[in-house]
Amino acid sequence: MKVPPPGSGTHRAGPPHAGKLFTDRETESQAFKSTLTRFRRLLDSEDEAGTARHNVLTFYGLGGIGKTALSERLEAWVRHDLPLVNGWGPPPATKVDATARIDLHGSAGRMDLPAALLALRAGVARIRRRWPVFDLAFAAYWSAIRPGEPLPRFRGRDELENSVAETTGEVLKDLGSLADLAGGTATALGVRGVRKVVGELRRRRDLRLAVDAYAGFEDFLLRCADEPSPTEPRPALACELAAALSWELAQIAPSPLVTVFVDTTERLALDPRRVSEEHLNRMVHGMPNVLFVLTGRDLLDWYDETRIGLPHRGPWTWPGLVPGAPVNPRQHLVGNLSPSDTRALILRGREQLALPMSDDVVEHLVRSSAGLPQYLELARQVAISIKDAGTGRRVEAADVTGSLGALVMRILDDVPADEQRAIRAACLFRVFDTHLMAAAADVDHGCAERAVRRPMIDHHHGDRFPYRIHDAVREAIRRADHQIAGGWSERDWELAAGRAAAAVRRLHDDAKEREDNREVLDLVGVAIVLVCEQNTTLEPAPSENYADWLSRAIVFSPSVQGLRSRVPASSRTEYGRLVLNFIAAKSIETPVEERLSLLREIFDSDHPLRAPAGRHLGYTLRLRHRWDEALAVFDELVARKPTPLHLGQRPQVLSLARRFTDAHEAAQGLPVQSFITRVAEYAHGRPERYFAEVPDKMELLRGAGRQREYLEEVGTLLMRRAFFRGDVDDDEIADFGDQADLSGHLIATRSALLTTVLLRRSDPTDISLAIDRLRVLDEASLGEIGYRYAFAETCGALLAGDRDRLERLRDELSRLRSRSRSMIPVECLLESAGLPLPDQPTQWLEPAEDVVRRWADHFAAYAARHE
Repeated sequence: MKVPPPGSGTHRAGPPHAGKLFTDRETESQAFKSTLTRFRRLLDSEDEAGTARHNVLTFYGLGGIGKTALSERLEAWVRHDLPLVNGWGPPPATKVDATARIDLHGSAGRMDLPAALLALRAGVARIRRRWPVFDLAFAAYWSAIRPGEPLPRFRGRDELENSVAETTGEVLKDLGSLADLAGGTATALGVRGVRKVVGELRRRRDLRLAVDAYAGFEDFLLRCADEPSPTEPRPALACELAAALSWELAQIAPSPLVTVFVDTTERLALDPRRVSEEHLNRMVHGMPNVLFVLTGRDLLDWYDETRIGLPHRGPWTWPGLVPGAPVNPRQHLVGNLSPSDTRALILRGREQLALPMSDDVVEHLVRSSAGLPQYLELARQVAISIKDAGTGRRVEAADVTGSLGALVMRILDDVPADEQRAIRAACLFRVFDTHLMAAAADVDHGCAERAVRRPMIDHHHGDRFPYRIHDAVREAIRRADHQIAGGWSERDWELAAGRAAAAVRRLHDDAKEREDNREVLDLVGVAIVLVCEQNTTLEPAPSENYADWLSRAIVFSPSVQGLRSRVPASSRTEYGRLVLNFIAAKSIETPVEERLSLLREIFDSDHPLRAPAGRHLGYTLRLRHRWDEALAVFDELVARKPTPLHLGQRPQVLSLARRFTDAHEAAQGLPVQSFITRVAEYAHGRPERYFAEVPDKMELLRGAGRQREYLEEVGTLLMRRAFFRGDVDDDEIADFGDQADLSGHLIATRSALLTTVLLRRSDPTDISLAIDRLRVLDEASLGEIGYRYAFAETCGALLAGDRDRLERLRDELSRLRSRSRSMIPVECLLESAGLPLPDQPTQWLEPAEDVVRRWADHFAAYAARHE
């Protein structure tokens, strides 16, 4: 198949689970086998991939029916890991060269795209060690979304890092740019080397790397380095990375057959916007030479041309997904096990586990279970518990028949009381560790360690939270009547959730103290899952502006947008629903008007986030230059809660809207008064008060641990020192640039770039590169150019005497909807050069011509330092 280039843990010990005792599914095994045969023919053809996609095989059916076990067994079958005596016989004749698994069980509606890319890369490592096109691009992307982190490992080894290091070493050697990277380990060259390669590409835009790649790869590599950030990972770009790997696979002859197993796809429907399903749709479509085997509860409806939100839909795109399609790969309904399969499964378990169960009990279980695999798994666990009790009692029919919920309760009957508490408490979480389990249950850690070895708890492949409970079991325990022995009332669940939330808060505060932003986000996400599952009592916040610690933690998290992938898509509680709406309202994936509507709903509620929602509603309107609407929101906020923070918002909006007289009057007697005076004087070309007062402000921010605001203020100070004084040394700006990069602070990064431009100590090519990158980052953050890019371009063009550049900038700025206070210095410099912008209503505190002259004088002093 010809594929076009893109853009044109270790298992715990213990009794075996249903997946290991799975039996038959002969119909499904034959469907998979015939799919492999047909897909091999598609790979071997010389035809273009075309419009239609024939790379999706789905198995769907009720929860607990055994779809996960089927998915795992199919993978084991083609990897030759399934014993010949265990059902299907020899592996299919069509060879599968590599497999990968994307498990959505813990996704709660969100797909972790970087993890999916890593799963794909780990899979194709079985074909060959190095994939230069993908590896370079992924390393650039990873360093942008996870600044300061090494490339991740898979299978416990640094395979990816070593591969990237080898590739970048060869590329840099070819470019003659390896000298300044000498020393250190080979793996240290990985991300550092990619950054060096990216730097060379920025400097030499016509450069073509000595890598066997498609036309335009160099531009794609730059996009991977420049467009994503820790707060906005650019999921569509991640899907293009998967497409790059697909293209690279297609360059091998004969083309290898790669199969990707995606399990529990119904999780994606938990998000009413189904954003992650859109990403999966884009990824699958972009990899036509990779076979995807999807398992979930629902029929996949990508064939429906009326589906909104999917980039690729319709029967012409997915003919095999149309219900009733005659040829594999297509959609298959997975039913219960047949009576013969059910009997074989029970007998195999009885033999392997030496269960004291008669043939008569086996037949009772065959009839009562109706072939539901999860039911059989629970019955097996009951039998194991009876055996482990050591009384010599045999399993009776009454022990292993009845409802799913009743069976769960029977399992817990033979579990010690403290472990029962731990297992019940764990049902509050989608994924968990023993620390959270013990805290929620109020038991010792040893008890939790014993409890996770019980058969109903699965080992989840996650470093931070490695355990989970199957949904069917979790729900049965969670909804059990409190009148049964050991059962919990609603109040018991609330108390457990409160203990869990308190434990999460302690972990969160510790991570905050260590400035471990990733762990802070993980733990805020765990707390949000709790409040979405259960009404929860939360501890108060250490601030009058917040009703509880979680609402404050959300607002002050390293990135509200960064929480999107860590939280569920829906909530059982009203508290949780509005939390999810607040997070959605801070995502650029959500349309602006919908963001405003979500924030308005929270603001009108009695939720602890109502005041922050009101503030962010005003901020969103202010960012869009909708000044009057923003003022109305902040006035409403003051009427509800007249705190100094809220009272200071009106003068700040007026100041940004260039209504300096109104802002001065509104700020009288408020703590914000000095700030309003300072920014007004600066806009008028008088920076003296700023330089006198900003050190105290920075010290206050630093002492309060407001790291994001502190970094932003440092960046502003550096760029102003560079323009007015020129006293920023190279180490100072280099250190700040590293801090901005490592924290993923885009505003600080833009300030570092502007400072570099203004200092003029780099060669002209590097300065031009910094200006270009400023533009990219401005547009990525704002949707249009901002004052940092405009100021850098203005100063550069004036120094170079390049009137064409100035005219182009003047024309572009003239097309903006409006211009805020921040753009005044740019306007004054352009006017002094004879290129005035259209008038922007402004309440000048002194004659406008004096302001223009003053900024022109500042530029003249700046230019004199760079003659």
